[in-house]
Amino acid sequence: MKNNKSAFTLIEALVAAAITAIGFAGVSGLVSTSNEVMRDTIDREKLKFQNTEIIESLSSDQANIMEYHGKDLSNCSNIATSAGREDQLRRLVAWCNKMNGDVNTMGRQITRTVSVVRRTIRGADVFIVSLRLGGKTDNKSVFMKRVVYAP
Repeated sequence: MKNNKSAFTLIEALVAAAITAIGFAGVSGLVSTSNEVMRDTIDREKLKFQNTEIIESLSSDQANIMEYHGKDLSNCSNIATSAGREDQLRRLVAWCNKMNGDVNTMGRQITRTVSVVRRTIRGADVFIVSLRLGGKTDNKSVFMKRVVYAP
């Protein structure tokens, strides 16, 4: 008796299952990489927003702008200002806490610094404000510089 029915053998079914598993593993790796890139992008956008907020605040406080020079926003408990500058201290601590809440550094030491340089250009004083805000790692930093013209 002859059997002419065509059917899948067990080996063909196992090969098909292995190929499907390899495909799913590739898609899974792609999805996890995509999620990591998306999280890094969101963190960077949050830092860009913080950069803009800080620079705008410094621009509006030109009378005391030099008080912000050299401040390190990576450790909120070590921020200090000159005596009588509680307003600047509150701002600095608020910025530091907001960045730590928005972009958690997971205990890593990162760089978050404010630099203000005063220059005289054509007889007018200008302040060059530079901010470097590190993300989860320092190689994912956001750097912004703005020139603020003094009145």
